[in-house]
Amino acid sequence: MFETQSSAVDGDEDGFPTIQETRVENPSSGGGSIPKAMGRNKAQMLKEKGKAKDDYAAQQDVAASLRLMAEQNAFVVEERNRRHEERAKQIQKRWMIGVYT
Repeated sequence: MFETQSSAVDGDEDGFPTIQETRVENPSSGGGSIPKAMGRNKAQMLKEKGKAKDDYAAQQDVAASLRLMAEQNAFVVEERNRRHEERAKQIQKRWMIGVYT
């Protein structure tokens, strides 16, 4: 019913062997499954897909950080403008007092 096939052995990032298997249905056995070696192209595609997800997550983190920085900068500018207006009012008030005394 079941046949065994050896799995492809590839090296991981550190050079250690890894075994990648997939299960496929054996039509002659009535729905049983046998291990089948995953092709290098598929393994590479899955690896790149994982990297793409990691890249996307990193991009989202950068975008969130940039949005936060923009909000913080807007707050700083708003606070600076408020202090500037307050200082201008104080100077104008002192000038008005000096003119009328």
